[in-house]
Amino acid sequence: IIMEVIMKNLIKCLLQVKTIITLAATFVFVFLSVKNQIPTETITMIVGMVFTYYFNKKDDDHNGSI
Repeated sequence: IIMEVIMKNLIKCLLQVKTIITLAATFVFVFLSVKNQIPTETITMIVGMVFTYYFNKKDDDHNGSI
């Protein structure tokens, strides 16, 4: 029963719009990097910025405004 609750919460979190956008952007840039359409340094920088924004925004939502 506890595992079901955990799985439901996990699925709910994964289906949030900003999570989907973050994952989609990551997959697109990784795909372009694998196909040698963009340099590896660029993918590292872009994905790093996307994830940094995502996790900082997520923390701000939970802590409220200061």
